[in-house]
Parts: sequence; structure tokens; C-alpha cells
Amino acid sequence: MVDRVVITNRQDALPERLNPFNIHIGDSAQFSANPKCGGDHQIDVNQPSISVSCLGMRGRYVGVRLPGPSRTLTLCEVQVFPGVNVAQGKPADQTSTYRYAHHGLASHAVDGNTDGNYYSGSCASTAHLPDANASWWVDLGESYMVDSVVIFNRMDCCGDWLNPFNIHIGDSAQVSTNPQCGGDHRIDVNQSSFSVLCPGMRGRYVGVRLPGPSRILQLCEVQVFPGRSSLHSVELLILRL
Repeated sequence: MVDRVVITNRQDALPERLNPFNIHIGDSAQFSANPKCGGDHQIDVNQPSISVSCLGMRGRYVGVRLPGPSRTLTLCEVQVFPGVNVAQGKPADQTSTYRYAHHGLASHAVDGNTDGNYYSGSCASTAHLPDANASWWVDLGESYMVDSVVIFNRMDCCGDWLNPFNIHIGDSAQVSTNPQCGGDHRIDVNQSSFSVLCPGMRGRYVGVRLPGPSRILQLCEVQVFPGRSSLHSVELLILRL
């Protein structure tokens, strides 16, 4: 079962060659005959990677294909992640909450629903009286080696409110005191999700923070995928298959 495929593009030159691309997943060695994960995908050429959600798809072979004639395919990394999101259903909190018709609760960002329409009732939001350093965090219940964090942004409007954002990972309940995963991150407002790689980081708490005054934080889902040392049971299952 494939949860998502992360494509890392060439960055020194010609990143636009990858667009558009398809992903095929299935059990046929003729991989282009396997079902497609979505349709044509586009990567922002200013970002090194794109995370493509393929929930519910299963297969032995995962392929990347450039549709059309006279194309050159360059890939710097392809990562395939099974469905082990350790944040889903865990306790979550935020610095404030916009409480309107039960929208905006912190728990909505870990409910397993990635719908980017805020009015569908599955996005978290801090108060609309903007916070300084508005923050959201999830308590994973125990410390994990974290491989990556996937952020799903609001898509019906206001997608630019998220930029720039920080990710903090560590064992302190004072989330902003935990180490940062990288520096300031930015999501392409035309893409629903953004995958941030955090290899080597460990923590019980994973937080998203908007640095600076007068910020409103809205998140439609946050997924946390553990690293190799936290996935022994999953790896054994894959070996059996």
C-alpha cells in the first residue's frame, strides 16, 4: 500500500524538463500499463521536491513517466512511503483557535482528511485576531525518529498566509524551544501539499510555527512519517510480502 511518492528534481539546471509527469503504481512490470496516481503532475521549479499523495494504491512497481514525444527524464531521487502517518488521531493544540461553527480546531489537522477547503470542516485555524508567532503542534505520544513532515495548505483561499513557516521537532512541550527542521519554508500556493525532509531529527512533539507578528495559521492536515529506526515492523511486513 503506497501512501505517497516524493520526487526530487534536478536543481542546477533544466528543472522544467520534469513537467508534466505521471506516476504509475501496480504489479505489472510493464509499468506504464499500471494505474496512474492522479493525472498530470507539475513541480514548482523553485522547489527541490514534490510529495504526491497516492492513498489507497497498491503495487510492486512504481514508475515515473513523461507523457508525450521528445522528453528527457532526470530524477535525483524517488522515495516511496508506505502509509504510516504517526500523527493521525494524536492530541493536537495551537496558540489560539478560531471557533466558528466548529471550524478551526487543532485536531482537524490530524483527522486524516486532507481536504483543502476550509469550509468542509477539516482545517485547523488560529484566531483571526492575528497572533505573534502563531503555532500548532501535535503530541505523538512517544519520541520518534522523523523522516519527513507533510503540510497540507488551505486551497479555497488565503494559501499565502502560510509563508514563511518553521517546523520544530523535539521532546519539549514548549514546542518553539525544540530544534528547527531547516530554516524558513515556503509552499507554492498552487500546490496543496509540501513535504519537508527532516532526517536525523527525533521528538515527541512536531510543531508548525509562523515566525513574526500578526500571523494567522491555517493547516488542513499535517502528516508525520517516521524514519527507518521507527519502522522495523513495517519493513518486516514488506519483506514477507
